[in-house]
Amino acid sequence: ARDLALPDHNLWYFNGYDLDGAFDSYFANPEKVRPPTVYIGFPCTKDVTWKKRFPGVSNAILISDGLFDWFEKWVDKPNRHRGEDYMEFKEKLTGHLLDILYEKVPQVRGKVEYHHLGTPLSDVWYLSSYRGGSYGTKCQVGMFDDVNHKWTTTPHTSVPGLYLAGSDAFLPSVSGAMYGGCLGAAAVMGHLGTIQLGYALLSHLAKG
Repeated sequence: ARDLALPDHNLWYFNGYDLDGAFDSYFANPEKVRPPTVYIGFPCTKDVTWKKRFPGVSNAILISDGLFDWFEKWVDKPNRHRGEDYMEFKEKLTGHLLDILYEKVPQVRGKVEYHHLGTPLSDVWYLSSYRGGSYGTKCQVGMFDDVNHKWTTTPHTSVPGLYLAGSDAFLPSVSGAMYGGCLGAAAVMGHLGTIQLGYALLSHLAKG
């Protein structure tokens, strides 16, 4: 990672300001059109044990969007036995992601020894997720119904002393998990502790 000067922060790729139009074009023709957004991270730069466990090797993860509908015709095929057309489709999607990686982190061009693309079917196979969703439970407005408010969008539980945090306390995905962490901390610390935590956070941000 040091030799390649890999960043220890996350990168976000956006291919334009008209995201609605970009997603429409991408979803209509993913083999020809790049994904509008891509997350790029390098876990090896964040793990202090990495150099000892995997000397001379670094890694990256790219996350982007895809529709389950693209892969539905292979849904009944077993993992690793979905056929050549599935692998060819994956290679086209992989090509877009690698092109973006090489543009944003050009020093890794020619250094990639192995890459593998997971699809929504991978999430179904390994996580039993709903239609390949990998960022939590299915999002629907029913989460906010009165009948569900005791167990969704709240850090509190019926078990004394047990609190939820992350996406379980609020909403799925990254932002939902972040705010859910804040709600979980607030539930444990109480009103005064939450105010003190907020003051400490704002003071830290002011110094930075």
